[in-house]
Amino acid sequence: RGQAASGHRRLICPSGGLHVRRGAASASGADMNRAKAAGARRPSAAAKPSGHPPPGDFIALGAKGAGGEAKAALLKPAAGGGLPLPLPLPPERKRDPPAAALPGLAKRPKLPPAPPLSALGRLAEAAVAEKRAISPSIKEPSVIPIEVVPTVLLDEIEAAEAEGNDDRIEGVLCGAVKQLKMNRAKPDTTLYLSLMYLAKIKPNIFATEGVIEALCSLLRRDASINFKAKGNSLVSVLACNLLMAAYEEDENWPEIFVKVYIEDSLGERIWVDSPHCKTFVENIQTAFNTKMPPKSMLLHGEVGRSGGDLSAGSSPHPSMPEEEDSQSELLIAEEKMSPEQEGQLMPRYSDLAESVEEYVLDMLRDQLNRRQPMDNVSRNLLRLLTATCGYKEVRLMAVQRLEMWLQNPKLTRPAQDLLMSVCMNCNTHGSEDMEVISNLIKIRLKPKVLLNHYMLCVRELLNAHRDNLGTMIKFVIFNELSNARNPNNMQILYTVLQHSSEQAPKYLAMVFQDLLTNKDDYLRASRALLREIIKQTKHEINFQAFCLGLMQERKEPQYLDMEFKERFVIHVTDLLAVSMMLGITAQVKEAGIAWDKGEKKNLEVLRSFQNQIAAIQRDAVWWLHTVVPSISKLAPKDYVHCLHKVLFTEQPETYYKWDNWPPESDRNFFLRLCSEVPILEDTLMRILVIGLSRDLPLGPADAMELADHLVKRAAAVQADDVEVLRVERIQLIDAVLNLCTYHHPENIQLPAG
Repeated sequence: RGQAASGHRRLICPSGGLHVRRGAASASGADMNRAKAAGARRPSAAAKPSGHPPPGDFIALGAKGAGGEAKAALLKPAAGGGLPLPLPLPPERKRDPPAAALPGLAKRPKLPPAPPLSALGRLAEAAVAEKRAISPSIKEPSVIPIEVVPTVLLDEIEAAEAEGNDDRIEGVLCGAVKQLKMNRAKPDTTLYLSLMYLAKIKPNIFATEGVIEALCSLLRRDASINFKAKGNSLVSVLACNLLMAAYEEDENWPEIFVKVYIEDSLGERIWVDSPHCKTFVENIQTAFNTKMPPKSMLLHGEVGRSGGDLSAGSSPHPSMPEEEDSQSELLIAEEKMSPEQEGQLMPRYSDLAESVEEYVLDMLRDQLNRRQPMDNVSRNLLRLLTATCGYKEVRLMAVQRLEMWLQNPKLTRPAQDLLMSVCMNCNTHGSEDMEVISNLIKIRLKPKVLLNHYMLCVRELLNAHRDNLGTMIKFVIFNELSNARNPNNMQILYTVLQHSSEQAPKYLAMVFQDLLTNKDDYLRASRALLREIIKQTKHEINFQAFCLGLMQERKEPQYLDMEFKERFVIHVTDLLAVSMMLGITAQVKEAGIAWDKGEKKNLEVLRSFQNQIAAIQRDAVWWLHTVVPSISKLAPKDYVHCLHKVLFTEQPETYYKWDNWPPESDRNFFLRLCSEVPILEDTLMRILVIGLSRDLPLGPADAMELADHLVKRAAAVQADDVEVLRVERIQLIDAVLNLCTYHHPENIQLPAG
């Protein structure tokens, strides 16, 4: 490496200095070549935003490699360790920055000049081109720093500004940054206070390309310093806040901020997690459109640790080994942003959204696809994924590995946060998010702490998009019927039913309808599944909403072209009957037995059950009257069978012949509980109307008889605290009398008159 370096030194200039002279000496032929080379390079820079040609005289030959460091040190005087270069650039030479280099800087008033490439630069350019194409690296500063004593920094800037010498301002600021870089552990107080003062009064002077690059170099990882040992993040925090001051008013931020953000997120997280850089970091994060889980929610999983509900005795919580930063996270309570900070937070990357997304996804894919043992994934990678879940591809990448990470004790905590972030950001309901939900419900978790957190995340998923509810229920039910069923399915359904008590039963009913449209006969499986769901969710389902859902007319192609329409109607009728009987909870049963003995205890439970059945029966008669005829023309005996079945006036064995449920001991009692109920006016009226209709197969006499039976049955339940029949419409009497008219047979010939 020494030989390589000394060789280069001779190449550059015999005197051994590092300054490359420019100016009149350069030959005109070289100038022409230079122009050609620059022209030839430009289109590629525009086409591939990640590999910018570095502006300025000096070329980075890549960070690592055999002779790389020595060459890099020689070619980049601003990079740190070199000799101080007090020579300012000649003021008359104005430079234009390459537009592609830092998108978002273009509209700044003070632009740094960029010199044409020297001959050496052109040689190096070719050598670097390949390397750049592979790694979209972050450029090192390209302005020659002018170091001044910290005490005169302000005066120097004032003087340069008075002369209108922008290059000198830029050089002096880069020199200041260089001094900070050399003394990261104990930066000069005068120096950083002067910079903070400048950022307050003249934030614009920091917004030139050279200064931005220099400040970003402070945010990058410095391999020579071990931060955990030194523990001083002051320089990085200062750089963040100088950049924030420079860019506070600007809506379009440069991409380099995202690059250093990602580098620090995956590295030491020196400034990314610092509360003092919060505003800057959150503005960078607007690029990802991620809805971040609030801290209180992330700490929710911690509750119950002390409660001793861990099965493994008093062993420590599995997610907390060597968690050096959990304390600091707990100390930053739910900080509400001040109105001033709120005003500073706005989308900063709307113009560069696509290239930023591409860059972030490439970085993450690269990290995730490395050949490495799975438990070697860093917690920081999970934290970065958590922050970038606004991208649907990130959600999909993360969810496929989440189960493994959640079960790894070293990663449990960040993996929980990631799970929450995936769920909260699942808000498009596109094909990727459907795939995400499909993967989420396959995650199997045992520990109670994790399961509780998972259920919290399910609730967030349901809040993220209104269509997630239906998709979730469908996937869970299909998984329950598959060979690879997840033992947590019923718990998920319970959470879903609690979260959306109005809508969930409707979607659940739609899935049952889907099952019954299958070519294969799914009735027995559906009955068993429904019983299992009701049992596992502790009867906490709105039965009336579920039954009404079963009776909704569906217009999808699979329903219109259904082969077995008659079978579908008969099977839905059967599920309606089962659902009504499943409404009999232990309390209802107890109250019913007491009522039989003449005791009046728990009566309101019994009454509410009876009213529930009466309402479901009203809906079922409506369904048979208006919806069923549009689905299919049933055979008369099937239609009458369905009507009798929902009203519990059919033969007892039709209710339990499929799977012997209800069991023999409860059978007659259950059927009686469901039939000894009030009758609603609407039910009665519709039965009479069905009897009057020419198109429906229930004849006038049969309708009359059925109505008579239902009224008597309801009258038998009459008691002080229950209204069994209330009729308001006089038309009911008209319908009864119309049913009683004599209709002569149509096929006989009568004499005239």
